[in-house]
Amino acid sequence: MDRVEKQQETEGIMSMDRRTFFKGAAAVGATAVTASLIGCSSGGANEANGSDATDRRYPGILDAQDFENSVVKIDPISEFVAEHTYDIVVVGAGTSGLPAILTALEEGASVACLQKESVPVSQGSSSTGFLIDESTETGLLRFMQIFREKCEFRVNWDLLKTYVDHSGETIMWMYKMGQEVGFSPYKTIKEYVSYDENGYVTKLTNRFGPKPQNNNNLIAKLSDMAEQKGAEFFYSTPAVQLIVENGAVTGVVGESKEGYIKFNAEKAVILATGDYQNNDSMVEKYSPDLVNFARKQINKTGDGHLMSMLAGAQMCGVNHSHQMHDGDTGPMRNEPFLAVSVEGKRFMNEEIVMSNWNMGLRDNPYPAGQFCHIFDNDYAAQVTEWGGKPASEKEILAYSPESGVSAEEGGLTDGRMDDLIATYYADTLDELAEKLEIPADALKESVKRYNELCAAKADTDFGKQAKYLQPIENPPFWGVRRNIRITAICCGIAVDPNYQVVDEEKNPIPGLYAVGFSAGDICGSVEWNTYVVGMSNGTCMTSGRIAAAHAVNGEIKLSKPVTWEEMSEYYTNLGQGGGRAF
Repeated sequence: MDRVEKQQETEGIMSMDRRTFFKGAAAVGATAVTASLIGCSSGGANEANGSDATDRRYPGILDAQDFENSVVKIDPISEFVAEHTYDIVVVGAGTSGLPAILTALEEGASVACLQKESVPVSQGSSSTGFLIDESTETGLLRFMQIFREKCEFRVNWDLLKTYVDHSGETIMWMYKMGQEVGFSPYKTIKEYVSYDENGYVTKLTNRFGPKPQNNNNLIAKLSDMAEQKGAEFFYSTPAVQLIVENGAVTGVVGESKEGYIKFNAEKAVILATGDYQNNDSMVEKYSPDLVNFARKQINKTGDGHLMSMLAGAQMCGVNHSHQMHDGDTGPMRNEPFLAVSVEGKRFMNEEIVMSNWNMGLRDNPYPAGQFCHIFDNDYAAQVTEWGGKPASEKEILAYSPESGVSAEEGGLTDGRMDDLIATYYADTLDELAEKLEIPADALKESVKRYNELCAAKADTDFGKQAKYLQPIENPPFWGVRRNIRITAICCGIAVDPNYQVVDEEKNPIPGLYAVGFSAGDICGSVEWNTYVVGMSNGTCMTSGRIAAAHAVNGEIKLSKPVTWEEMSEYYTNLGQGGGRAF
């Protein structure tokens, strides 16, 4: 069994049984209580939890529960079964951790990686960056301003500029790394976008896959390559405590089956531990909108955040941006079909795109993200009439677990997650309700009421535009069981433009970096902005690469930068975009 197969078996993220996918997460976050963010002094004790005012064990608004939900240890650890010394110690073997490891090796550093799981773990497939050599300064600044607009101006400008300046080189470098391990992107895109005043930008995208393959497969192969190049990996060895001497981070403690191991870091510790979605008490504090939703990942318990705060770091201000998407259960996810809850009742105006569904679902009972789209066999004509893009018959059947149509037969160019598809069809609403596992009487009543509104061309229940009011009359009837879960919480420990962790006064904490979604607030809107597809993975990869370069060299300087001249042949040119969207 190779590492990719072992990972899929061990983590169970991508091979979850479809029934379990919809039913089995009900224990996570089901009884969340929102914590108050008012009246807690930064760096002091949380008196509300009963701590003595002189006991500063829990920094900021943290309390004992946050640490009980994590592997992080508060009491100083002084006895070790082993001790190792490296230039760089990376905590986390994922989308940002492996770029950090490989970059540090390129820069001549000795590297160790502590990984909580028994294998590398990564998600996503698309990663995007901007090609500086094929963009103008005016165009890049125009892109940055439009991104700010789309994020309601809650953007960390410095981190955005770091991304813009370095992401194109990172994307090309990631292609080269994938090529070296025999897992090149299955699709690449070069897109030129022109703005006013003769400004333009060029965007590069890698897509690793297709589904069910993704970045997970890439990172596993890159970890093998990193080991061959001299990095040492300590799997099933979570980092539990930073070592701080005279205000500087000088190492980290890992916990193995044999006991605690001391890892000295002569240059830096780089935290690439992912987000905190599986730490319910942290979610209650920093992302209270998400308490009722199921989590898509596992073991992401805010370990890097907690260790950093114990070392004097600060969390970025709430509310934290998040990703909550569903592209696996069925097609036509942005079409305004009738939406009913798992109780079979219509509950919203359906004129809302997929990336914002969670905002209309946050107050639903747990699990808040589950609902069904209902439509009839006239969907193609209806979607075409209102200006949408209908799925072909083979495409929609490829999302049905009962049709037997494969992803290839359905023409799904990006593939599919076979165990997550949940699109059904039936000759009666009773039969459809049974397949969707929702009450038949409620569904029939909702469809009856909806058809009445369609006939009247007036949605007096939720105000949906008349042009989208299409009746559900002609069998077979179709239903897609949607499931919106927390994919990622895209905000973490405050960092500077080099991804050095900063303290309360915004001064870098020597020897400590945080990358990926462990760090920063590059996007501060409620939902991670999808203006640039692949930007989230692009920021994770870029942050890991530039943090490692800065940690080794004292500046963002690469000894072996990848150039456009050597990589241009690998990117398919899609021509000119419209400027306001990618």
